[in-house]
Amino acid sequence: MTRTRHVSAAALLGAALLLVPAAYAAPKKAPAKTAQSATKKSKAAKVTEARRVAVLASGPHADAARDVLEAELARRPARYEVVPESAVRSAASRLGQDPTTPAGAAAVARELGLSAVLVADSATVGKKQQVKITVRNGKDGKPLAAPAAAKPATVKLVPLAVKRQWTALERGLQKSRAPEPAPVAPPQPVTPVEPEPAVKPATPIAETPPPTKTPDPEPIRKPVVVAPKEDKAPAKPDDAVSPQPEPGRGPLVEGALGLKLFGRSLRYKDDVFGVLRPYTLGTDVGGFALPGAPQFAGDVTVYPLAPFQQGALARLGITGSIDQSFGLKSTGSTGAVSYPTTAREWTAGLRYVMPFGAAQRYGFEVTGAYGMNTFRIDAVDGERPLDLPNVEYKTAGLTLGLRAALSEKFDFNFRLGYQHPLDSGELSSDAWFPRMSAGAVTGSATLAYRLNRILDVRLKADLRRYFFKFNPEPGDPYVAGGAVDQYPGLSLQVGFRY
Repeated sequence: MTRTRHVSAAALLGAALLLVPAAYAAPKKAPAKTAQSATKKSKAAKVTEARRVAVLASGPHADAARDVLEAELARRPARYEVVPESAVRSAASRLGQDPTTPAGAAAVARELGLSAVLVADSATVGKKQQVKITVRNGKDGKPLAAPAAAKPATVKLVPLAVKRQWTALERGLQKSRAPEPAPVAPPQPVTPVEPEPAVKPATPIAETPPPTKTPDPEPIRKPVVVAPKEDKAPAKPDDAVSPQPEPGRGPLVEGALGLKLFGRSLRYKDDVFGVLRPYTLGTDVGGFALPGAPQFAGDVTVYPLAPFQQGALARLGITGSIDQSFGLKSTGSTGAVSYPTTAREWTAGLRYVMPFGAAQRYGFEVTGAYGMNTFRIDAVDGERPLDLPNVEYKTAGLTLGLRAALSEKFDFNFRLGYQHPLDSGELSSDAWFPRMSAGAVTGSATLAYRLNRILDVRLKADLRRYFFKFNPEPGDPYVAGGAVDQYPGLSLQVGFRY
């Protein structure tokens, strides 16, 4: 019995020794499951990470477009994080970049860690206002989505125009990527500290010399990583988004209408027999008549090729003007009879405007025109003053002008021209001065205050001056060396430009 117990105990001990190494040699599967779950968690974290997005808006409907876009982004907080526009503008100003261009958008995105920049432009194109939205990639500034621009007539329709483009915009936002972080400088090796020299024992005879100061080790300077400069390639026409009007595009029509006060003074020179009667309309100040007689005054210039051209031909216009008096009277030499008087001037011709300067703030204009200026005294009971000739100047000439935008509200226009009289009415007839020669100069200065994008208020001063050389000969009915007939004017008008 004792032997049997010893044998079974030995058998159990041998089986245990065989099973223990087999258990330790079995593969362990628990760590593999842990690694797979960690990988899934990291991927899920990347998917749910929100993109940093900023909205830049410009144009008349900028506020409405910005509010709608930021509201759409805010509705999806798990996808997007909205960065204020003020932060983007501040970063762009600090970097000296335009955030609406590819290079500028990439630079600002790198500074703020943006994945995308939404650029909304609500500028006016043609006769309607548009809303064009572009998604620029934060990594390189290239456009990822630029759907066709919507053209809302009013600001109330801007939300609907933006929502129609949102599907295409979100596809571009999902493709956006943030810029790569700047490379980190490798850690510098620690400089080994030199061991201090052994201290010598003090000598008992002389004074112990002062210990020498060990110079402090120089601080370790980390190398500065210089970011590579990006080549600023010129933006393509499709990529550029600017609220300013396209270069070379001029107005379709411009002009003015209002009330004018004018005067007239006719003076003869070298009147040998003293029989020629001068004429003054208005207050005479030293032979110059101050404006005082009323007229309706208006002018208009139409650029017929402006809707179809954007270059030089778009600035070629057809121009015309008219001044018409009303309620005007003239008296005879005795002053007893008042005669109805008509004063009228009209011109028609071509005008070409050449803009120049920054943002085309200035313009040089050339005008060639034909016109007629009439000053006629009508008869009363079949009689009229025979000592006052009725004039009807038919002229053709050239006028040069300069226009300038002095500020956001004030415009200035100056014109100076020469007109050649082709006919002078009774003054050049055989009954007065048949061998006369004549010339004329015109000038005007206009200051305009803009009320809005279309209308303005203008104050205009102008002068027309005709001068004559009569070239008399013996036997002529009148003998004089020449004359000056001038018409000063002062106008208050409402101008328009569209």
